[in-house]
Amino acid sequence: MSAYKTNMPLKALIVRLAVYGIGSLTLRSAACVWNDICDVDFDRQVERTKVRPLASGAVSMAGAYTYLISLTLAFVGTLYMLESKEAFYQGVFDVAVLNLIYPLMKRVTYLPQAWLGLAINWGFVVAWVDVSGRGSALSWTDLEVLAYGMVSLASWTIVYDTIYACQDLNDDKRAGVKSTALLFGSYLPAILRIFAALYIGSLAYIGYLNGQGAWFYGVSVVGSAIHMLWQLGTHNPMSAVNCKERFDSNINLGGIVTGGLLADYLFRVVI
Repeated sequence: MSAYKTNMPLKALIVRLAVYGIGSLTLRSAACVWNDICDVDFDRQVERTKVRPLASGAVSMAGAYTYLISLTLAFVGTLYMLESKEAFYQGVFDVAVLNLIYPLMKRVTYLPQAWLGLAINWGFVVAWVDVSGRGSALSWTDLEVLAYGMVSLASWTIVYDTIYACQDLNDDKRAGVKSTALLFGSYLPAILRIFAALYIGSLAYIGYLNGQGAWFYGVSVVGSAIHMLWQLGTHNPMSAVNCKERFDSNINLGGIVTGGLLADYLFRVVI
């Protein structure tokens, strides 16, 4: 989206995507290791997670910390490849605050998925600031895109991670793990539809703010709506297999959104 806005050359976009891709991979991996370190006692009480490397004893705690430090240093290395000092600070905030605190949220609130929505999507802020804010202050429209973009992404995360949490409802309740899946209870289908609508509506609005074209609306927005209708319409919270399949289907949804954005960019900047 920021490349579309700034008419970034294709070669520069490829370089930026490589940097952000490595940063995302190392940060998400580090966050998963940190989550498993913090949740090792919980994981041993849940049927699905007791076979994870730490919970099962396949990996030692010392080994996990070594891996965590290595991944975190690799992520910090990618921050030095950013072109904006403010983007660097946003990346540090992501790893040192949002991702550091996330595993603890499920102990104190039934809304850990909301915090995850910030932690897992803050790269949107980092990338936007790095590209759109390079060499100048962000405009009011930039700030609107960031605000509504995070609303959209966080709402999407709440949908798919609540579906993910439905796999372990009984075990989580017994182990004392809090989640939106337990909080929403019998209202879960209706509430997930509300967040899906927030995701799609905010996605469409940031497209409007950014001046996106027909490919974005026809593929990213309409495609998201169709996928959400199918995903939530066929979700069975009482079936762990169904929940895992619907959760995994969000990889395809990410591809749909990216496809529309890429087509918009190519037809505007390259073709």
